[in-house]
Amino acid sequence: MPNITEFAHEDDPAMRVLRAGDLAEGGACVLLWVQRSQRARSNPAANLAVEIATARGLPVVAVFCMVPAFPEARLRPYHFMAEGLAQLPAGFAERGIGWKLVVGEPPVEIPAVARELGAVAVVTDMNPLAIGRAWRAGVADMLDVPMVEVDGDVVVPSALFAKEEYAPRTIRAKLGKHLDRYLVRIPDPVSPVASNLREGPDPLEVIRTFDLDASVGPAPFLRGGSAIARERLREFIEERLGRYDQDRSRADITAGTSLSPWLHYGQIGPTEIAVAVLESDAPDAAKESFRDELITQRELSINFALRNPDYDSWMGLPDWGRETLARHAADPRPVTFTRSEFEHAQTDDPLWNAAQTQMVNEGYMPNRLRMYWAKQILRWSDSPEAAWETTIYLNNKYFVDGRDANSYANVAWSIGGRHDRPFGPEKEIFGLVRPMGMGAMKRTFDVDAYIRQIRERWGEGAADGTASGSRPQGAEPVQGRLGLGPA
Repeated sequence: MPNITEFAHEDDPAMRVLRAGDLAEGGACVLLWVQRSQRARSNPAANLAVEIATARGLPVVAVFCMVPAFPEARLRPYHFMAEGLAQLPAGFAERGIGWKLVVGEPPVEIPAVARELGAVAVVTDMNPLAIGRAWRAGVADMLDVPMVEVDGDVVVPSALFAKEEYAPRTIRAKLGKHLDRYLVRIPDPVSPVASNLREGPDPLEVIRTFDLDASVGPAPFLRGGSAIARERLREFIEERLGRYDQDRSRADITAGTSLSPWLHYGQIGPTEIAVAVLESDAPDAAKESFRDELITQRELSINFALRNPDYDSWMGLPDWGRETLARHAADPRPVTFTRSEFEHAQTDDPLWNAAQTQMVNEGYMPNRLRMYWAKQILRWSDSPEAAWETTIYLNNKYFVDGRDANSYANVAWSIGGRHDRPFGPEKEIFGLVRPMGMGAMKRTFDVDAYIRQIRERWGEGAADGTASGSRPQGAEPVQGRLGLGPA
């Protein structure tokens, strides 16, 4: 009987055996447990499953487990994810891969499906957050067959960076050494033994049965699915990539890729995006600026989530950041606001209020503003700890891509200097943490134009904390089509 290591090679840093052993004799399929890579194409985990199944003369069946009680579960992210999941059966069918949707907890449901379908092995993808790691460990413990994890939602495998990296400058050159090997187009092999299995309910109907917080409704201008992600990528390359290095920080126009929510749910992969940009006719400066954002910054954030056990807590801030904030915790604030006032955009800063209004109603905020938004919460909170808690609460509640390694790293950078350096001289409230004020915003983009765009669409005082996700009559997205981070 072949051993799983014949396919998941020890010298391949993109693969990790979670449960060792020989492939079961007399099985009926290879099970592809879709976790983060919620796409049929450019999916390294799916490719490994097809390779194993081909060698054994078996079909591949993809399974997704919808979890009813995900922490901080709200309708907005679930709806976006479900829209993408609804397209997966057809997408996998094009590759001869079957489909099954189940509902419950992965450590219970995935082993049960593996036994039910007679799987000889389970292949899954890698989610860097703690809950995803716990699920994979729980599934591996309950399986009777080998299980392999494939790191398919980064360009360069995370295993090559076994320790926590401290800044873009420490990881940039290391990543660069591996790009020739990994920055290549991912193939989409078709399984020679096709599976006709299509089981499970419509994911959009499933979420109707969940006890979700529906006060934060679907984002009105964002629709899930790989097809939409690829269309947005095409538009970005044709219309905006050429000026990316000049426009990337502007909030008053569409400048970015618009792909952060789709990346968060793995509806498109970073390698597919990076290769498409690399093969374009855009100027080298624009390509390099984009690559640094998509690969360096994003994979630094994933390294943070993987290597720092406190990535989602106050203790995830660097020692120097927490220490300098503590020294200035008693500094007088120019004004303070309650969490409710923050949530309802009731500050005395029109730019901050506009950014909060956009986030509440659209599940989105331009990248540059995300930093300003978080740093102003620090400036206006009674304590730095309260600022961190408020920022994480709002981030996770309203952003479509909220619970993401990028989000946790960005909040840690904004509040406590994670992945940054001490920025002297010391200042009130911030200490050595880099401040970001209105002057920096005005030098970067047309602040008044951005505020006007938000007010024209949502009115003043529209961030009431109970966003319905409904689109205002006759409104168009800000700057036409939205552009979202991380690039």
